[in-house]
Amino acid sequence: MMKWVIGIDGGGTKTVGCAAAVNGKILGQVEKGPGNYHITGVAKFTAVISGIIDELAVSCNLKKADLLVVSLGLAGADRVRDREVVLEALAELGLPCCYLVNSDAKIALVAGLGKAEGIVLIAGTGSIAYGINRQGAVIRAGGWGHLASDEGSGYAIGRQAVERGIRAAEGRDKATIVLDMIMEYAGLKSWNDMIGYINNQTTSKGDIAAFARVVGDAAKQGDQVAIEIVKQAGDALASLVESVITRGFGWREAVQVCMYGGIVTNILLVRERLVEVLAKRASIVACKTQPVEGAVRLGLEWLQNKV
Repeated sequence: MMKWVIGIDGGGTKTVGCAAAVNGKILGQVEKGPGNYHITGVAKFTAVISGIIDELAVSCNLKKADLLVVSLGLAGADRVRDREVVLEALAELGLPCCYLVNSDAKIALVAGLGKAEGIVLIAGTGSIAYGINRQGAVIRAGGWGHLASDEGSGYAIGRQAVERGIRAAEGRDKATIVLDMIMEYAGLKSWNDMIGYINNQTTSKGDIAAFARVVGDAAKQGDQVAIEIVKQAGDALASLVESVITRGFGWREAVQVCMYGGIVTNILLVRERLVEVLAKRASIVACKTQPVEGAVRLGLEWLQNKV
């Protein structure tokens, strides 16, 4: 019987699960809904994880009795209480395997750089810079949620675009096509529709963050307000990385930094600004692997150390 492991990347929008043999060979991958229990609640989170395990077992023709470890990377899981809640929930599944719980940032760092040393910048709906130095110390900047942090994130870009679009419509800012493009993207017909949409309780952070790609398109068309917004986002993200470098890595040779998330992947001006600002302090590494592969790697390393 084949012994196997699972790596899981649990996010606010989707959860990716990846099965691997103990020799590291990837056997299969599935995707489910949100895997952040702060958003879905513990019961739905547990159901998502259980569904991933069940689907991987069936699709890869594996037995759950042969599953050795489930290695999870979850938003907020670097806090002790969050790990306790997750482990208590997973224990209810009644499986004989072990569970490892790390933050989503740590698995992304391991996936991007191949080791738990260096810095990862994640800029999607939210944002965080997360680093582990040679001494094993963890240093982070940002990632405290959209009300107090998440600088340079999709949500921040989307919110700023709406704000500046409204100001422009009222003659308090320079003219911009951003608001019209956002309304077209969201299928909104009038100003009242727009105001109703952004203030509706069913409109999520992800909905506002989705406007970021529209802003990126407006910047490509030369809209000055959009260009300013995305450059400011690049500066904000660079400041997160610089904070981690200064507090954890000092002024030694350029620190390796990998980047994940739609903002740095899809908006060229943000990525170019980041590279420009960080040129003297960081070596930007192109990421060719998914964060979930970092979860798999950490699970396999745990097994090797256990033996």
